[in-house]
Amino acid sequence: MLIMLYSHDSYGLGHIRRSLEIAQHLSERIPHASLIMLTGSMQAHAYALPERMEYIKLPALTKDADGQYCSRLLPHTIDITLKLRQRIILESVRNLRPDIFLVDKAPAGIRGELLPALQFLKTKLPSTRIILGMRDIEDHPDHVQAEWTKSGIIPLLKNTYHAIFLYGSRTIYDPVKEYGLPRSIEQKVVSCGYVGRTQPDVSREDTRRDLALRSDRLVLVTPGGGNDGYPLVKAYVTMLRKRFASRRPNFDTLIVTGPLMSPEQHRRLQQAASPELALTVLDFTPRLYEYLAAADLVVSMGGYNTVVEILTANQRGIIVPRVRPRLEQYIRAERLAAHGLIDMMHPDQLTPTSLFKAITQSLQQPRPPRPEDIGIPLNGGANVSRAVTQLFMETQHMKTSTALISPPSDILSRATLRAHHSTV
Repeated sequence: MLIMLYSHDSYGLGHIRRSLEIAQHLSERIPHASLIMLTGSMQAHAYALPERMEYIKLPALTKDADGQYCSRLLPHTIDITLKLRQRIILESVRNLRPDIFLVDKAPAGIRGELLPALQFLKTKLPSTRIILGMRDIEDHPDHVQAEWTKSGIIPLLKNTYHAIFLYGSRTIYDPVKEYGLPRSIEQKVVSCGYVGRTQPDVSREDTRRDLALRSDRLVLVTPGGGNDGYPLVKAYVTMLRKRFASRRPNFDTLIVTGPLMSPEQHRRLQQAASPELALTVLDFTPRLYEYLAAADLVVSMGGYNTVVEILTANQRGIIVPRVRPRLEQYIRAERLAAHGLIDMMHPDQLTPTSLFKAITQSLQQPRPPRPEDIGIPLNGGANVSRAVTQLFMETQHMKTSTALISPPSDILSRATLRAHHSTV
């Protein structure tokens, strides 16, 4: 079996981290499967890949200040870069002929770059199961409905995708209800739960020892990929300088800025790092979850992966979500805060003073309830692998059944095929 995963990876690190976590479960549960990922991530090489997995690198994209896609490094227009990505995707599908095609988040890919590949799969490889991995929250319902109507996503979900794996909990946020999805699409939804992280092999004590802490408490600050995380990290560093100008803090701080923060912003933060402030600054580490699990508190933006990692580690978390150009992070933080799983601060309320107050209060509180204990599943990776296995087995059964039935005529056979294939 060949499983192909598509992870567009334009902004941040969440998509590839989620896809790799799922791939790890697929590799472990389906030992006869080979996996290949199509990814635009600049950091793909830094992560350990599961067994029997390879990746194909797509030209990298990012977003400008208005939230529009643009080339990250190539000196070409976005149209030229997308044409190149589209060709790579199509040729990969055409030549490798996957049995499972698992798409992360974007049903049509960035600006429709997946459509030719999806058309090829539906018409030339009808036994391939096409699956959408849907993040728990996309954006405010009004924005999602308008965007999906404009982009033709509803017909795509209805006619092309065989299944939709929901990487979340419908008790927290139900996309079927929120986005007004029709019954024909709801029937394809498989609620897998949040894609929690596999616990690290290294112990919490060993990780803290590796960090050479100067105190008995650790605060981890991470804005995710770092594209727009500088205001949060700057407010934190300013807080340290103001509150602890004459004495060492009673907690250590590890800031991981994210590899996508601008070099100038990272340099300023690096210059602020000092033993006197018990402050260490890194731009990127593949061990981020180890550090998160070893911390006493996490201060972060509200991306899917970081939030789910906080939940997996049963960690205290202060989330300062992004509210522009999308409300996805804000909605997620608001819903989880209502269940007592995290604390949330609106970015408009972010100041060094408010941040210090929130950190002081959080460190004095017990850890939040375990998500599983209040009915919020975190075993999404395992459930995805089980669902993929079932889909593949059903497909093999269909192949066997079809092979035993001889069509009465070539004309009927062609008509049946035309009826079977839905247009993309």
